[in-house]
Amino acid sequence: MLQTKTRPLLPVFFLLALGIYLSSFAVSVAAAAWVSIGLAVLWLYLEYRGSGSARCLFWLLVVLAGFFLAVTDRGYLPDCDDPLALTGRVLDVRELSRNQRVIVYVPEFKSRLALHLPAGTPLNPGDWLWFSGVLQKPERARNPGEFDYRDYLRSQSIYAVMEPAEFQVLDKKAWFTCLLASLQDYVRSNCCRHMRNPGLAAALILGDRNALGKEQQDLWEKLGITHLLAVSGTHIGLLAAILWFGCRPVPVSRRLKAIVISLILLLYVLLSGGKPSAWRAWLAAVIVMGRAGHLDGLHVWSLAGVIMLTANPGYLWQIGFQLSFAASGGIILWSPAIRKLTARFAHGIAGRLLGKTCTSIAVSLIAQLSLIPLLLKHFGQIALLAPIATMMLLPFVAVLVGGGIFLGLCGSLAAPLGRLLDIVTETACRLCAVLAKADCLITAPSMPSLWAFAWYLAFTGLGGIARKQYLRLGRPTWCRWANLALAVLLIVSMPYHCSRPLEITFLDVGQGDCILIRTPFRQHILIDGGGDSVYWQQRGRNVGLTTVVPYLRHRGIDHLDLVILSHPHEDHLYGLLAVLEHVSIGMAADSGQPHDTPTYRRYLELIEEKQIPYISLAAGDRLVLRGGVQLTVLHPRRFLTGTSSDLNNNSLVINLRYQGRNVLLTGDLDLEGMEVLLGRGDLFPVDLVKVPHHGSRAALFPEFYQAIQPQYAVISVGGNSFGHPHPEVLAYLEQAGISASCTDQEGAVSFYIWNGLCGRYSRPR
Repeated sequence: MLQTKTRPLLPVFFLLALGIYLSSFAVSVAAAAWVSIGLAVLWLYLEYRGSGSARCLFWLLVVLAGFFLAVTDRGYLPDCDDPLALTGRVLDVRELSRNQRVIVYVPEFKSRLALHLPAGTPLNPGDWLWFSGVLQKPERARNPGEFDYRDYLRSQSIYAVMEPAEFQVLDKKAWFTCLLASLQDYVRSNCCRHMRNPGLAAALILGDRNALGKEQQDLWEKLGITHLLAVSGTHIGLLAAILWFGCRPVPVSRRLKAIVISLILLLYVLLSGGKPSAWRAWLAAVIVMGRAGHLDGLHVWSLAGVIMLTANPGYLWQIGFQLSFAASGGIILWSPAIRKLTARFAHGIAGRLLGKTCTSIAVSLIAQLSLIPLLLKHFGQIALLAPIATMMLLPFVAVLVGGGIFLGLCGSLAAPLGRLLDIVTETACRLCAVLAKADCLITAPSMPSLWAFAWYLAFTGLGGIARKQYLRLGRPTWCRWANLALAVLLIVSMPYHCSRPLEITFLDVGQGDCILIRTPFRQHILIDGGGDSVYWQQRGRNVGLTTVVPYLRHRGIDHLDLVILSHPHEDHLYGLLAVLEHVSIGMAADSGQPHDTPTYRRYLELIEEKQIPYISLAAGDRLVLRGGVQLTVLHPRRFLTGTSSDLNNNSLVINLRYQGRNVLLTGDLDLEGMEVLLGRGDLFPVDLVKVPHHGSRAALFPEFYQAIQPQYAVISVGGNSFGHPHPEVLAYLEQAGISASCTDQEGAVSFYIWNGLCGRYSRPR
C-alpha cells in the first residue's frame, strides 16, 4: 500500500486536518453526531450498491472523523462554577513572570489542566498533586498579534485552567516520568561537566532551547535556523544511521535490528520532550525500516501525519507540527526536481562536490519557500540567509548531536570528546556572528488566508509539474498562461484607492484608547496608546509592550508617520512610551496642554531623545495625506478651564474624511466640551463616532448625537470601577438606531472605507 502511486492517505491526512480545524468553530456536537450517523448509514448502503458517489461520502466522513477526534480530545471537563477537588499527575513545570504554570493530567476527566501556582513551588514531572479550585477557560487574545493563551494551551490539548485555592504534593510518583527526567538530568549534567559551553549541545540533543542564552536564541532566530534546534529528521536520521551501522556486525535478523533501533529512537524522542517534529521523524524512520524496497515519500509523510493527528488532534495547532510537516512535505514533493538538478553536473570529484552543494542549497531553499506563509503568520519575518546558513551550519549540528549524545551517555569515559565539542561550538557561534552581520531579515505582515492558499496551491502545483519527466507546452498552454498573467497584471495595476481600503482599528487596550489609521497608501497614524493604572488595570501590565507594539509588528508596521496624543491621561498616554521606544516615528502631535506627571515627562523626553518632530494642534488645523485622506482638528480652539475635568474637555477632537465619508474621534470629551463644540456649529453628520470618554454618563449629550447622526459607534472600554459604559448611554445609542461596538466585549474593532462605502466587514485577524 505504501508503494502505490495513487497515495490514498494524502487526502485522508488533509481532510482529517480540516475536520480538526472545523472543531474550533461553534457547532452543535449532538447535531454533528446525528448527521454523521446518517451519512455513515447512507455510505454503507451506497458502497453495498457499488455507487460511485460513495467515495465522496467517504471523504466527508473523514472530515467528520477529524471533527469528533478534536471534540473528544477535550475529555470530560465539567461546565460549572463550583469548586472541584481533584488529583493529577504533573507533566510539565514552567516558571512564568508572576507565577508557575504546572500542567497536570487528571484521570477523572481524562484531560489535561493548566494550574497557576505560586512561583518557586517545589514540583517535578512525575509528582502527584491534590488541588481544589474553580475551572476556567483560558484567556483569548483580545487583539491581532497578541499572545493567545487559549490557542497556546489548545496546542497542548489543554482546555481549562485553574488557580487552586488549596494544593498539596502527594507522596506518590509516576516512575516512568521520573526515570525520563532523571535521564535528562544525567545527560545534561555530563555535558555541563565536560564542556565549557554546553548550551548549544544540550539544546540540540535535548530540544531544550532554554539551555541557550537569550543572545544566542535571538541570533539563531535572526538567521532563520531555529529549526536546527528542534529534534527532527536531522537528529533522528543521524542517530538511526549510527545505530544501523553499529548493528551491522551483529548476527541477528534485519527485523530484530529494526525493532531494537526503533525502541532506542523512541527513548530518544521521549528524552527530548516528545515534540511533533521528533514524532514525525520517528514514525517515518519506523515505517522505512519496517518495509523493504523503495517507499513513496509522500505516502510515508501522510501516513505519519494521520497517525499523529489520530493520536493527538491538538498537534494540528502546534507551530512545531505545522513547520515540520510543511518543510518536510515541500522537500519530498520537490525531491525529484532536485535530483534532476544534481544529475546535470559532470561526474567526478569536483562535479559531485558541486552537485551536493547545490542540492543542499536547493533543499534549504525549498524548505524556506514551503514555510513562508507560516513564518509570516507566527513570526512576522523571513530570514533571507536561512538556506545558506542552514547548509553551512548543518555539519556542525551533526557533530554536536552525535558527539553530544555519546558524551551525555558515557560521561567521564568520553571526557576528551568535550574539548572537541567546545571547539565545534565556538566555531559555529563565530560563524553565526559573521552571517548575522549581513542583516538579511525581512519584516512583513502575515499573509491573508486567500493569499496563503494561493501560495501553497502554486507551490504544490509547480512541484507536481517538476516531478514529471517532461512538460509539453503547446499553443493552448501558452494562451492559458498569457490570460492568467494578464488577469494578475490587471489586478496588480489597479489604483491603490480602488484596490485597498482605509482601515480604522480600535484596539482593545482595556480601560483606555488606542486607534490605528492605515491608509490605502500605507501611511500609518496612531492616536493614543492605551495605558495602565493600578486603579483599573492588572498590576505590572504594560499594555504598550503586550498589545500595541505586538499588533504593529503583526501588521508589518515598523514606521508610524504620525502619533497623536488626544490628552495626557494615563489611559491614553502610558502605552505610547513603548511605541516611542520600539517603533520609528515620523512626527508626534498633541494639544500642547501640559501635565505634571512622570509619564508625561518621559513622553517629552523620548520625543527629544529620538529627535522626533513635534507639533501642537488646535481647532482649524488640517493634515492632508496622500490619496485625499484629511484629518481636521475641531477642538480645542482654546483651553477650557474650570470644568469638571479640564484635561478631558480639552481632548483633541479630530474628523477623518476620505471618499466622502467622515469618522469623528472624540478622545475623552465630557459634557462641557461637547456643548462648546456644538455651540460653535462645527459639527456635521458622520458615519462613525468614537463615543466620548469610554461611554461615561458625563458624556451623554443627546443633542451631540443628533447633530452628527452616526450610523456606527465604538466604545473603547475595559474593566473599571467607574461604571463605563453607562447603561443609559448604551440604551440611548440603541434607541437612536446607532450600531454600537464595545472593545471589552468584542476585542479589537475595525472599520473600513472602500470606494465610498463605510462599514465593518471583518476583524483584522
